[in-house]
Amino acid sequence: MFLFGSAAATQTPQFVPNAEARGWISESLAQLYQRLHPSPHAFVGGDVPTPRDIDGLFELLCGLQREVDQADVEFSLQEGGAEGPPLPAGFAPLGDAKGHLLHTFAKAGEYVLVYLPQLFRVPELALASVARELGRIAIDRVGGLPEPVDDHDREGFVELAAVTLGMGVWVANGAYVFEQKCCGGGCGVDLGSVRAGLSMPEACFAVALDGRARDRSRRTMMRGLSPTQAAAFKSSWKWIGREGSQMRALVSSASTGAIAD
Repeated sequence: MFLFGSAAATQTPQFVPNAEARGWISESLAQLYQRLHPSPHAFVGGDVPTPRDIDGLFELLCGLQREVDQADVEFSLQEGGAEGPPLPAGFAPLGDAKGHLLHTFAKAGEYVLVYLPQLFRVPELALASVARELGRIAIDRVGGLPEPVDDHDREGFVELAAVTLGMGVWVANGAYVFEQKCCGGGCGVDLGSVRAGLSMPEACFAVALDGRARDRSRRTMMRGLSPTQAAAFKSSWKWIGREGSQMRALVSSASTGAIAD
């Protein structure tokens, strides 16, 4: 989406997304809860070790699969790039694979997750990428998105799916790195060529709305957020408490129904 920040930047951070983005996020979260029937369990960034190599990535994915009802999903990992092996015949990307350090390819219910070695250099990008791809697989398993969307909005949907699965903190932290095009220095990743679906404020708004809708505590939802993302989250949390009752009710109704099923 990246609806936030489309106007000229101001000196004072405006952490709450604009009305159009807020409406899109709330409606999309409600649709995704109804389609994905996610577990009520929540993850935070500090709960798992950050993958440092292919073995760590495989272990992380397998562990998360058990928590997001994907334990029966068959997948393999494969290194991409100029020196990586070719994909098995018949596999096609789910959405646009450009600009991702990790992306999912599918064929008849089987999945290959293709990663670039740079994935392991920036912890925020590794966790955000894992969250997004598990969201992508969840959407694919229920027949795709509820309606046709362009590739840019598709990435927003899959990241919102990750929020419903409990990995919104990772999405928010990754969005900041994507947006700033900076990892703090020394990672060697061309962040200018990497993209995300949600801006940092949009991701933080989604995490706050998810928490409000499920009646979770603010402290619980903030665990694992880096300082700037925590500030954006708190702004959205307060806004939803003051002015977002209808959005909260919409998402709460959908999430309660999904969990009850």
